[in-house]
Amino acid sequence: MKVSLFYVQQNKVKNADEFEKHYLKKIKKNMSLQIISIPIKKKFSSKEQQIKHEGELIKNKIGKEDYICFDKEGEKVSSEVFADMIYKSNNKLNLIVGGTYGLSEDVTKNALKTISFSDMEFSHEVFRVMLLEQVYRANCIFNNHPYHQN
Repeated sequence: MKVSLFYVQQNKVKNADEFEKHYLKKIKKNMSLQIISIPIKKKFSSKEQQIKHEGELIKNKIGKEDYICFDKEGEKVSSEVFADMIYKSNNKLNLIVGGTYGLSEDVTKNALKTISFSDMEFSHEVFRVMLLEQVYRANCIFNNHPYHQN
């Protein structure tokens, strides 16, 4: 199984790296996972322009591969359902986290699913750590590891 996590990067808090490394080390024992930052190098005159530009960058990076989007407007799912989605994919799955203003409809309309973790909003650094924990948990569910006790 190969999973790629793409995220649009604005600012990055360095302390989050330690948490990311913690989960990456655990995840990489059983699956290939890479984290890919999509940097934004210009300013925009409107939110709509920024969302559209970020959507184009994301689509160029992922091409025609399967992907799941994460957005506060998405559907809430359990850890077990998320694990099923990962392991029922075609051995390659992309996870997409948009920028500050969310994801463009051009990106979300072709996703396998758009998932929301909460009605609350989180910083990108915190959300990436939460998402990595859920990928690790999905791996534990799939492999009957005691980390996920349900």
